[in-house]
Amino acid sequence: MIAITDHGPSMIGSACKIHFAVGKRAPKDHKGMKILWGCEANILNAKGDIDLDEQLIKKLDFILVGIHKKTPFKNLGKTKNTKALINCFKKYPIHAFAHPTTFYFEYDLKKVCQAACDNNILLELNSASLNRLDTNHPKENLERLKTMANIAKKNNKKLIVNSDAHFLNEIGDDKLLKKYMKLLNITKKDIINNYPKELDKFIEEKNKLN
Repeated sequence: MIAITDHGPSMIGSACKIHFAVGKRAPKDHKGMKILWGCEANILNAKGDIDLDEQLIKKLDFILVGIHKKTPFKNLGKTKNTKALINCFKKYPIHAFAHPTTFYFEYDLKKVCQAACDNNILLELNSASLNRLDTNHPKENLERLKTMANIAKKNNKKLIVNSDAHFLNEIGDDKLLKKYMKLLNITKKDIINNYPKELDKFIEEKNKLN
């Protein structure tokens, strides 16, 4: 399975709305590999609104959300940033919370991860987060990643893993995942990608809410 999820249209330099609107025309299979047409949507404000309207959402197979720079979102401070995320989770049929542990803006990680679990939203562990950890980037740290993984496990939820590929050579690259799994106290059983039928069912159930 591969999911194509460009950033939402409000981000500087991202894909325009037409890119997402043609999702229904995108191929759904290539030589036996399932293809999902999606978006990494941007939260816009304290209400938790995102940069996809209802019609665009219906055209997509998979939606992640996050708070990002180079978008209309303005830092509201830790408490209100936390509320913005939780508001978003309650409002939309979101499949996954993008890079929860990478703090472009500060929020309460425990509250936000718990809210994601409460709203049946997968917590994402991606290679970009692990690469930041591996290079001692200030926006990432091991304890936050462990906190996220622990909250998922306590709620009997699995993490969703992806390579966050921006170039062809990055697609499916899981070297860093293998390196850090033990430190994060996760095994293959904690990753929904290893259960294709379960992941398919999860996506189908979410898309019924559109």
